[in-house]
Amino acid sequence: MGVDIIGMGLSGEDLTNRHEQIIRRADLLVGGIRHLEQFQDLAIETLPISKDIALVVETVRERMGSARIVVLASGDPLFFGIGSTLVRALGKEAVTFHPNVSSLAAAFSAIKEPWQDARLISLHGREVPDLVSILKTHSRIGILTDHTRTPGWIAQVLLDNPIPGVGMWVLERLGTKEQAITWHDDMAKVAAMGFATPNVVVVKQSFATREEDSRMSGSTDSLGETLNQAPVTGEKMSQVHGTRDRTAPAQGEDSSTIWPGMPDERFVHEKGLITKAEVRSISLSKLKLVSHHFTVWDLGAGSGSVGIEVSAFVHKGRVVAVEKNENRLADIRANVARFGVTNLDVVHGNSLGVMDQLPDPDRIFIGGGGQDLLAIIQEAGKRLKPSGVMVVNTVLLQNMEPVLALLKKMGFRSQLIQVQVSKSTSMPVGERLEALNPVWVISGEKPKRTNEQPQKHKSVEPGGGDPR
Repeated sequence: MGVDIIGMGLSGEDLTNRHEQIIRRADLLVGGIRHLEQFQDLAIETLPISKDIALVVETVRERMGSARIVVLASGDPLFFGIGSTLVRALGKEAVTFHPNVSSLAAAFSAIKEPWQDARLISLHGREVPDLVSILKTHSRIGILTDHTRTPGWIAQVLLDNPIPGVGMWVLERLGTKEQAITWHDDMAKVAAMGFATPNVVVVKQSFATREEDSRMSGSTDSLGETLNQAPVTGEKMSQVHGTRDRTAPAQGEDSSTIWPGMPDERFVHEKGLITKAEVRSISLSKLKLVSHHFTVWDLGAGSGSVGIEVSAFVHKGRVVAVEKNENRLADIRANVARFGVTNLDVVHGNSLGVMDQLPDPDRIFIGGGGQDLLAIIQEAGKRLKPSGVMVVNTVLLQNMEPVLALLKKMGFRSQLIQVQVSKSTSMPVGERLEALNPVWVISGEKPKRTNEQPQKHKSVEPGGGDPR
């Protein structure tokens, strides 16, 4: 006989008639004490799940040939549950799963947040070595806690590793009469608070929106005040920063529509400090965004214009925008909110300082770096996956040869083009062309194997690589 593994959801109320029929036919009912207590009126042999999981698994293995065994699992059995343990021990052919609502699915539903792009982790009885990296590189993170790694413990991690605009939902005793759901943006206060168990946490890098969060009735911050702060929109940013530029979408155009080389005016940005539309289009083509699942670094992201456009190509992957200037971080977040981007994470810091916390990239765009440019290229190149592509934009002639020489030394197949753009501008009796600053677009492709021989570099005359 096989083993039926049933997800209990948040409580017994989540069980379907089909679940209950399977339970009532069981010869041996295995589960946590609180789950078994719900069926104490049934004349069924029970086996409580204890800390000695190996003993439980061995008992199930010995009895499964002669008894109908049903295992009750918290939440959904294959979501950080006992299901995976039993599959490994008994084999897939020996088990049948009957899924149910997981606590994190219920949590995101309760706070009315989409979670298709969320990172989900469990701290329940386990270490997560890259926790800080996850917190810094994902905009939404669902976390299962335990008695040690509590919401306060998570808040202390965030205090030790500050992230601009971060907050957390704490959802206590979901699905019970004692359910409590609160929003917190003061990590120092959360670190000193206690919460009822069991609880789950949703950490969110709030690109803008405590008002959106407050739409859930009864939501409060750590002081118990109603959440009523207005969302940070692009329009609001242009009022706060008088040097920011923004324009409304054209009539009939969806304000969140993204395409390569969008007009600069669609982005919130400091005047002049944005990768120009035409250069952006060429840079995206050089990145070769051929997979929806790529992870892409945008180093020295500025307004985030490149990362925003990249996000549309890698909608099943991730874009990590790194920027050290705090004012520009606000621009990136405003643009993320403006275009409704859900797969772009904002990281505050110097590229060299935060690089070791980022997930390995398939593609890298470097739009800034200053005096650290060569060091950034070298360190980023080490992290780039085999056959990955790096694109560097620079307006300085002095950077051209050193960047090419470094890519050659690193074994990258490289190409350089000069982009010179002239745009029409109105005159009293006609139009004239106004030249923009020329930009060098340098691209390099990493070898498939580390022992692949570097290419022989061929010098390129200025403008010689221009595809026009």
